[in-house]
Amino acid sequence: MLRFIHCADLHFDRTFEGLHLITQVKELPLANNQVLEKIVTLALDEQVDFLVFAGDIFHQNRPSLKTQHQFFKQMNRLKEQDIPVYMIFGNHDYFEKERYWFDFPENIHLFTEEKVRTIHGKNKTGESYAISGFSYQHPWIPTSKVSEFPKKAATYHIGMYHGDSNGERFAPFQIQEMKQKNYDYWALGHIHVPTVLSKTPPIIYPGTPQGHTQKEKETGVQLVTLDGLTVHYETKRVAAVTWEDYELSLSGMKSRKDALEAMKAFFQTSQRQLVKFSLKDTEHLPIDWLNNREKPELIAYLNEYLAQNNFEQIVYQLEVIAVPESEKLVLTGKEVMAQLLASYQTNEVFETIIEELATHPLIKRTISSQTLKEETLAQVKTTLEQEFCWSEEE
Repeated sequence: MLRFIHCADLHFDRTFEGLHLITQVKELPLANNQVLEKIVTLALDEQVDFLVFAGDIFHQNRPSLKTQHQFFKQMNRLKEQDIPVYMIFGNHDYFEKERYWFDFPENIHLFTEEKVRTIHGKNKTGESYAISGFSYQHPWIPTSKVSEFPKKAATYHIGMYHGDSNGERFAPFQIQEMKQKNYDYWALGHIHVPTVLSKTPPIIYPGTPQGHTQKEKETGVQLVTLDGLTVHYETKRVAAVTWEDYELSLSGMKSRKDALEAMKAFFQTSQRQLVKFSLKDTEHLPIDWLNNREKPELIAYLNEYLAQNNFEQIVYQLEVIAVPESEKLVLTGKEVMAQLLASYQTNEVFETIIEELATHPLIKRTISSQTLKEETLAQVKTTLEQEFCWSEEE
């Protein structure tokens, strides 16, 4: 039996994107260290035979000295337990030896060339295995590499491949051609969404272990067991922080204060999450109760509240879900709007309604009563058109 962890697209030194409205961004890169630590801890707890890293372990092909030191520190934890690591380089971290400040630990077996090669090994129970793979030495490889892979050459044979079956620049491949090699497992990298291209044999993208954008919500690594007859693979979640979308109903609320209290009350337990709030059922709140200028202020306030109350969530985006047209109050008749507005056209009626505003000294000096009336009624007309559905009379 053979057990290993398949990881790809760690992008260890990548920043979190789409968080321009929050101030806690500087703290988030620490999550990358925690993710790698969790992967190594998983390997130790599961007593796997080895790990495979299928490319783009680093986001840059010139990782910083600090990044390299942190990575090798975790790899040395595996070395202490005699757990090998097999590593290929992808289009982001394409291999250039002179870019590294340290020697790779002895337990790391590198594929450093674009030419496919095979490394043979035995696990602690004496079962033999072979791992075939290649690395990028440039930002792209426009041709398939599958034909270079040898036929199965050990009790267990694993292929490592960083590429895109639907692309043109990143080692494009055909699934059927991979199947013809008779391998037990193909450990893919490059696509950040967990994807099973084939079950027999497994040809799998594990996805990225840690999402760095709001599109990368499904994450993980694969824990794989091969026993010669069957293959078992299981997704293990190792993300240090997750991206979550939540809808919050503000039904029946009529003031900003009520809406704010509902947003604060939504959080009951602390979780490491980046939160997008979608606010719905806002029809009873004042028109334009939350404009684009105020959203950053509201986000900042909520995050300050969460931090002060020891919640680990961070709100990074707010949106108001418009009331669907089908749910708006329907007013019938072509003449209804005209009649509604006509009753306020006369100066006497209009000035009675806005008497306090119209007689204000500042208003009187800067705008005529006629202009004020025209602009006010134009705004009322626009609001009526937007807030209600208008149907034809039968």
